[in-house]
Amino acid sequence: MSQPVFILLDDQLKASQPALDKGLRIAQGLDAPVVIAVNSFSPSLVRRIGDDENRLAGARYAVSHAWEARIEALLDEQDLDDAVREGISTRILWDSDQYDALREAILDADPRLLVVHSDGRDRGIRGLWLTPRHWHLIRKAPCSVLCVDENAWPDELPVLAAVDPEHDGGELTGLNATIVRAARDMSDALDTDLRLSYVIEHPDETLVLIAGEAIPSYVGNADTLRDYYAERLTTLCDRAGLDPDAQVLLEGRPAEALADHQQRHGPLLLVVGTVHRGPVRRLLLGSTAEKIAGNARGDLLVVKDENFETPWNIPDFEDDED
Repeated sequence: MSQPVFILLDDQLKASQPALDKGLRIAQGLDAPVVIAVNSFSPSLVRRIGDDENRLAGARYAVSHAWEARIEALLDEQDLDDAVREGISTRILWDSDQYDALREAILDADPRLLVVHSDGRDRGIRGLWLTPRHWHLIRKAPCSVLCVDENAWPDELPVLAAVDPEHDGGELTGLNATIVRAARDMSDALDTDLRLSYVIEHPDETLVLIAGEAIPSYVGNADTLRDYYAERLTTLCDRAGLDPDAQVLLEGRPAEALADHQQRHGPLLLVVGTVHRGPVRRLLLGSTAEKIAGNARGDLLVVKDENFETPWNIPDFEDDED
């Protein structure tokens, strides 16, 4: 059996579940099985019950049963054929340690993709609201992580992959290849367009004057710089089997430029890659990827580089909440 799409539900029983809607659509497009998981543990309920183990066991059973009914009702609202429905399994967890519960469930499922809701509009935030739990999953989960907002997807949802045409001399290798491959999977699953994007950061004029001849000729002015990267991005599009008009060349600071483009041209799915660095017990994203993720104004797919190894597999690993 192929690796599943792992859909993590919001832990409020009556909440809307955009991660379920979007995760199921992707899974159908990928012809992949689905694991639906939720941690049903309720600290407030446990506090009210206290140390009465019998009452606690009864409450846990009631909560689990309520979640089973809720998930069935949500699935009944979906247009799923029998084969897809049979490929769905559920994991209703009950663990006071949300990180430990998620780690074990995700490692057991060995998913190709993790889908989680991270909308911040009800908190006055324009775009995604990445909590410590989201960063925990983005940094440590063994697979790509798709963070989604409340906005429903249209029939055609463009996929925009943020790449670096300078990487490996413009060859479609390494992280660029990983990003494009993941983005193509999404565009194929959604039956929509794939585009490649790069953000030109113009050098500080003072630094150009000081450096003089040390600055490459193509950095001399805005036009030559744009022409240079347009040519490199066109080459990368060609190597990805895309038309030249599939490129989206932006200017400015990468995080802000991509967020602005996503807001103005959305909804669209933004795909970014990560490079982990630092001690293995404290994996971090590259600084640019961190900023892009933190500024995203719509759905975001965070792709791990091909050499990524989750710290969850390290013997005697002690997790933390970042």
